[in-house]
Amino acid sequence: MKRNKTEFAILPAFHGDCILIKTFDTDQNEFIILIDGGTSQTFRHSLKKELENISHIDLLILTHIDSDHIAGLVNLFKSSLIDNITIDEIWMNHPELVEVDDGELISTKQGNNLKNLILLKKPDVKLIEISTLTKLVVKSGIEFVILSPTPEINNELYRQWQVANLAEIKKDRVNISSIKDSYFKSLEDLSKIPFFPDKKINDDIFNSSSISFVLKCYDTSILLLADSRPEIISESLRSNGFNECAPLKVNYVKISHHGSLNNTSQELLGLLRSDNFIISTNGGTSFHKHPSRETIARIIFNSQRTDEVLNIYFNYKVEDIKRRIGDFIIEDDFNSGNWLVENKNWF
Repeated sequence: MKRNKTEFAILPAFHGDCILIKTFDTDQNEFIILIDGGTSQTFRHSLKKELENISHIDLLILTHIDSDHIAGLVNLFKSSLIDNITIDEIWMNHPELVEVDDGELISTKQGNNLKNLILLKKPDVKLIEISTLTKLVVKSGIEFVILSPTPEINNELYRQWQVANLAEIKKDRVNISSIKDSYFKSLEDLSKIPFFPDKKINDDIFNSSSISFVLKCYDTSILLLADSRPEIISESLRSNGFNECAPLKVNYVKISHHGSLNNTSQELLGLLRSDNFIISTNGGTSFHKHPSRETIARIIFNSQRTDEVLNIYFNYKVEDIKRRIGDFIIEDDFNSGNWLVENKNWF
């Protein structure tokens, strides 16, 4: 199939991520990328319908092992639909790809299940481990600038894969929506509060190990941050030559970890220039509610703002998100900052 315009969808994935990109290569042949599969419900509610008319996926990316990204892919590979779809290549960081024995824990069980399903359903597919060791991947003229994870993060992921257990994962659940009383502070005041994450990188290894990259198509560019940590992305951008005076310019930024408090820093935003930011969430769960009002504030009042209107897109209606987490934005917030909010799935 021929194509001359890139389209992409941030599918309704409940509190997770599921992104479908339809772009084109050097010869204007369609090039399809599927990133993550959302929660277990996502396949039935949105992903299945989008894939019914697709017979070929050029690249499937599992950004990291977490239920709200992997479960929908597990359901895809369990379904008969996968039998009608050819897949050229899969990016997935799994210890057996680098000859490390796997362990038993809540997230890695799903990772092991998916890997086994892939080998069963698509035994000839190319399974690739991804890290910043490979800074640039080019496929038929489409560029992927890899920003995370580092090889060191992957090594730590595989170590924890062996030793972690279900009790440790459950014990670590905390609410990372917003700091106390943030709903009563102005966005401008919130934007000035220094970024201070509540976990160290190695204590947040699954998010830290997210495959994140800049996608450069012929007609658009997208920074896809999965659930990555801003400290890692900032360091990676600087190592690629970007800084506050020469920021990375992209058409769209898919904000990390559904807009959570710990995943978007002022430093990171100071290294980016874009007028379009996307947040994928329905409001989160009882354990993790998002987006954070602080994250919204940092985006609007970031140091790289232009005179253009800044757009923040949600893949669910703001009113529906508010029903889950309260008034994380209010009408008075739009009186300053020159910004708009829109519910949108296809771009």
